[in-house]
Amino acid sequence: MMQSKEERKLHKASPIFILLDNIKKIIFPVLIALVGPGGSYWEYIALAIALLVSLASVIQYRFYRYWLEPNQIRVKEGILFRNERQVPYKRIQNLNLTQNPLHRILGVVTVQLESASGGKPEAVISVVDMEAVKELKRLVHGADETVQEDVQPEEGAQTKPSLLSLPFSEIVRYGVITNKGLVILAVVFGFLSQLSDGALKDYIEHKIVAFANWVTASFDSVLGDFGALTIVVYGLVLAVLGLVGLWLLSITFALFKLHDFELLKNKGKLQATMGLLTRMQATIPMSRIQTLTVRNSLLHRWFKRLTISVETAGGVNHENQGLAIKEIAPLINQQQRAKMLRDIQPDVSWQAIEWLGIESRAVRRITKKLLLVSAIVSAPLAFLHWGWTIPAFTVFSTLGYLYARAYVKNTAYCLDQDMIGFKSGVIFKKETYVRLSKIQTVQVKESLFDRRYGMAKLEVDTAGAIVGAHHVDIPYIMLQDAMRIQNKLVERVSSRQFVW
Repeated sequence: MMQSKEERKLHKASPIFILLDNIKKIIFPVLIALVGPGGSYWEYIALAIALLVSLASVIQYRFYRYWLEPNQIRVKEGILFRNERQVPYKRIQNLNLTQNPLHRILGVVTVQLESASGGKPEAVISVVDMEAVKELKRLVHGADETVQEDVQPEEGAQTKPSLLSLPFSEIVRYGVITNKGLVILAVVFGFLSQLSDGALKDYIEHKIVAFANWVTASFDSVLGDFGALTIVVYGLVLAVLGLVGLWLLSITFALFKLHDFELLKNKGKLQATMGLLTRMQATIPMSRIQTLTVRNSLLHRWFKRLTISVETAGGVNHENQGLAIKEIAPLINQQQRAKMLRDIQPDVSWQAIEWLGIESRAVRRITKKLLLVSAIVSAPLAFLHWGWTIPAFTVFSTLGYLYARAYVKNTAYCLDQDMIGFKSGVIFKKETYVRLSKIQTVQVKESLFDRRYGMAKLEVDTAGAIVGAHHVDIPYIMLQDAMRIQNKLVERVSSRQFVW
């Protein structure tokens, strides 16, 4: 194979980005070690080792080389232990780009290359100039590629019609629905909990007490004295203010993530671009989509919106492995549902879906489980006041029965010649669909309780399945029905060619 003699290096600004990336990874452990309750010399030794490793990674950029050969990209890196990889262009599934404000000022970009092998990216090139990115895109996508070339498009540049774009109002709704502000609060409180006794902790406690006194004084001056109801009024007002503050935090988080979101479809690939400060661009080959999930929570229903996410085979499936985009439609109007599903998977007959419910006897089984949970939760109240136990058990049991009825009512499955689907959930409703050509295994499982009722659970597995995500796992169906569905799936899958 003819190889390019042109050896390419990272951009001369690369050490800045590598150093900043390492600082971002160790900043919280460093702060906790400096102001936390530790005091152990081992923590400082570990930090010193982390700093040395960070400095070594900065030096590594001088040894990073890559070659754009006629049929593949060749990457060589490492100081003591050299690592050389050759990735054919036709194996590259995703070519993802990231640009923060500093990237844009310096005219560079971080490139992430993914193949179908899964796990971490095949290569992360941090950083190169835009000319190198355009050349790499031409080699990967072909000379006639018309996908948007830059993460930050030039004003007036023509692009293909988008499948979805999110205006400001939709991003605000997304922030309220997802409540990601809770994650930020958890990080802040987790950090504060690690603070040791000292000037910093005393300063923060003093400010919190002063703020609480200011809020109390403000309430008294505005609302007046409510006597015995003062605590109740304070609680309600603080709850409302807390909810508004949480939503503002969530909306801010959503604006940074989804500003100028746009989803394009081109040559069998979906390309999403988004971000306020850090612009991200990622592609997902439509043929590599394994499952498609429609989320419809209580807040989704209030706003008459939906969220569509996907799981893909190979590539990066988690954000801690690299740039990953799972929510290809973060928020759409319910009326856009049919069109969006057809655009993402046009080979599925979305109009012909017929849902089949699970066994109605599941209500009794679920209620029995929740009665046991109600008894466990109510029992400790007897130590406080024995008279509270029975009313609490009655309330929890009633709620459990109502939940069981709602769960069985909302749980169903569908099966046709091309696809199997499953939906479940009471407050957070989800529907997951799998094309038959993507199925890897089909299992019928029976627990001890299933055997007593003659029931079973049917599980459909695909490549790239994320642990804890909503999948096609159909519970509480009769064993003969589960075996019949399994046989149909095996027969239909065996007659199709498996495609990643």
